[in-house]
Amino acid sequence: MKKILFLLIFSIFIVGAVGIIYLKSNPPLVINGYKSFDDNAKIRLIEIENKGIRELQLQNVVVNDGLPENAELVVSKAEQLETDVPNDPNITFHGIKQIKLFPSRYIDRKAVGKLPQHFGLKIEATDIQKITIHYKYLKIPFTLSVELKTVEQNT
Repeated sequence: MKKILFLLIFSIFIVGAVGIIYLKSNPPLVINGYKSFDDNAKIRLIEIENKGIRELQLQNVVVNDGLPENAELVVSKAEQLETDVPNDPNITFHGIKQIKLFPSRYIDRKAVGKLPQHFGLKIEATDIQKITIHYKYLKIPFTLSVELKTVEQNT
């Protein structure tokens, strides 16, 4: 009986460890691209997507190893995050921890204008070169870092 209990606990431990290793090697949060709001690139819109199967919660954003002047979560009920974000009625701004990001596979793409379709980060800081996003997925802390190139990217 003790051997069976030991094997059961050991199996659960191994499955849990493999699950955590898989999650750490395939993080759910991805960056799809970024755009500038102004000519001097002080304000950036970072398009983010949750590729996981559960919601994730952003914790904080670090720019160039320091806090940004301002960081907001952008929620779009439109088809894409456009460059005219501040004037779009389908886009709302929230605090970083205020809203959980839905997995993209569960977003109803037919509900444009009604439900969130895309997520992003509006970051305001001088000389943005590196952005680090701290978030929790399945109560496990994750970090996503990206170095921005001087030429804008849209992928």
